[in-house]
Amino acid sequence: MSRRRQFEEDEEIQSKRRRGATLIGDVEKKLQEVIGRVGDKNTGSSIEANLDKLTTFLHDDLDKYRSSIIDIVTGCAIYLPNRVTVYTTLVGLLNAKNFNFGGDVVERLIAEQQELLSKQQYQEAQNLAIFLCDLGNSGVLTAQSIGEYLESFISAAFEENVPQVRNDFYIQTVLRCLPWIGKELTEKASEQMENILEAVGKYLEMRNKSHVALLQVWREGSTDQEQEDYLESLSAQIANLKSANWMENHIPRHYIGFENVLQDALQHNLPSFASPEHTPEMIYPYPLVVFRLFQDADCASFSDKPLPGGASIDRFLFEGEISWIIEKNRFNRKSCARELIAFAEENPSVPIGFLLFETIFGQMLRLPHPPYPAIFHCSLILELLKLKSDEYPQILVQTVDLIYQRADSMQPICLDRMVDWFSFHLSNFLYRYTWSDWKDCLAKDSYAGSQIFLREVIEKCRRLGSYEKITSVLPQDFVKIHPCSPEIRYLIDQEDTALFQRSETFTQMFQERQPADAFLNELKSSDDNDELPYNINEFGLFVMVMLKMASKTFSHNFSALFRYQAVLKTICDISEQYQEKLLETLYSCWKTNQQMLMILTDKLLKMQIIDCSSVVAWLFDEKMWQEHDRQWSFEVLNQALEKLTRQINVVEKDIKELTEKVENKGKETMKDQKPKWKRKKRQTKVREKIWKNWRIRRQN
Repeated sequence: MSRRRQFEEDEEIQSKRRRGATLIGDVEKKLQEVIGRVGDKNTGSSIEANLDKLTTFLHDDLDKYRSSIIDIVTGCAIYLPNRVTVYTTLVGLLNAKNFNFGGDVVERLIAEQQELLSKQQYQEAQNLAIFLCDLGNSGVLTAQSIGEYLESFISAAFEENVPQVRNDFYIQTVLRCLPWIGKELTEKASEQMENILEAVGKYLEMRNKSHVALLQVWREGSTDQEQEDYLESLSAQIANLKSANWMENHIPRHYIGFENVLQDALQHNLPSFASPEHTPEMIYPYPLVVFRLFQDADCASFSDKPLPGGASIDRFLFEGEISWIIEKNRFNRKSCARELIAFAEENPSVPIGFLLFETIFGQMLRLPHPPYPAIFHCSLILELLKLKSDEYPQILVQTVDLIYQRADSMQPICLDRMVDWFSFHLSNFLYRYTWSDWKDCLAKDSYAGSQIFLREVIEKCRRLGSYEKITSVLPQDFVKIHPCSPEIRYLIDQEDTALFQRSETFTQMFQERQPADAFLNELKSSDDNDELPYNINEFGLFVMVMLKMASKTFSHNFSALFRYQAVLKTICDISEQYQEKLLETLYSCWKTNQQMLMILTDKLLKMQIIDCSSVVAWLFDEKMWQEHDRQWSFEVLNQALEKLTRQINVVEKDIKELTEKVENKGKETMKDQKPKWKRKKRQTKVREKIWKNWRIRRQN
């Protein structure tokens, strides 16, 4: 934006102020726009010049619009963590001109932080903690009071009988503040600084770390990249930063340009932090394990710019800002990709592209759950490749190759996520890839992670595309793991005359669309067997013929299941053996089309023809062992378990509601009875009084 346009907007605000209070809403809106844009780098002037001009502009009417300005600054502190030093410098300059304003801002920030913590908005509360600490650099707060403020976080972390994740949050908050205020505390409150670092070290020593192995993407010791606990890694980075005299290369410290003004300003004392009392309903951030893919050597062939090391605080700061950009734009992949590209261009001295993909895949593979839906990461990667087609495709290929090389030691759930993403990604590029580079996995065991990855990617690609298309792009060497033709297997021929004739009977009945009772009569067993009143083998034949006749599309299959639901449910409700036979027949017919197998199993569960327990028992039966290295079997297992969990939750909810109704009805009955009892007692007293008066009159 040009200087002329900015001055015109400022003049517009001043003219509206002169015209009266009727336009105060417009004025506040303009204030928000002007303050929000002060950190923009495309205004034609430096951020320092914009800050100087904005300070003069705001100071003129500071008393009139004090509350609005404080509200806007507070919002910027919470939701624009990438501009922390911009707004701390602004508050410092205004505090130098108006001491009371600085105190009001600090008071509001503290109150806002307490409210955010009570609402369990922990990321926003951490943003405010960093902002408050950085106010020490802009001359608003004393170093001693900031030290006491951080010490109160340390005290909260040593509370007993609270979850460790709560204590981790407070220690993490302290460590995240130190890159901004560490140098100031070392120079002006060195004793407090040493106490803080010593307390953090003691906490990390006594902390339980049993969760680390569960959250690591790869098995311990299987990669050259250490998968550290997040707090341990951040503590080591802070230690390295301290040994480097708190010199980092990422934080833009705008207040240095106003040092002459800020050093003479009166300073405030920051109140100690009071942590909200823990309650069982509170949910704290999960512990994390640092995800690393790239080292400096991995970038050498693409860029001569050095990649910050894993022990460098710059690596942490870059990753933090990338994560914030993704979080802010998680509902808009296009704006997210544009802002990430802009961030990379703002930092030309670092190969940000590698950090972008490392952060994205770190989120995608995060345990126990990724922070965003998988489709967001998939679409974000595609947008990045479009915007940076000359550089990012090569980085992505290297990323995938590194993950493939470590696939043998990868957690199964992470391997599944990679399969889902990569198959979706290839579907956007006609399934073309350098497949032959991965033929080394063909010599490995079928349970090897790399072969599972490749085999399942090919199967998922077949589902997304077609059998002919995927087989045409695969090398001849891949015959071992080629997907089978996804056609139904109808295992009835004319050589078995009796079986063939029986199937013809069922075929004719289907064609005549006979009712359910006719099929039930046809399937009745000739033996007097109370446990199995229907012939189980003929029931399997009935299912096979039905699936064959409905094999054309998914819709045909669904229509057949709905049409003959009464037959299937009547028979399967009698015994689990019938359910097992139904699942075995379904598998024998559709074993080469895993997608159809999964969808029909899910449909049978939803129609309550089979039970979740029957699906679990079937999958773990000896006959299904050959499928235990395939992804589809665990997808079906998860479907069954999730449905069972939902059913249990519904039953528990119903029981709770019925219990509450019974209790409430009992209370209402007691309330209804109590007035009647009182009324009866009162009526008895009235009768006694009347009788007594009558006797007295009679005696007289």
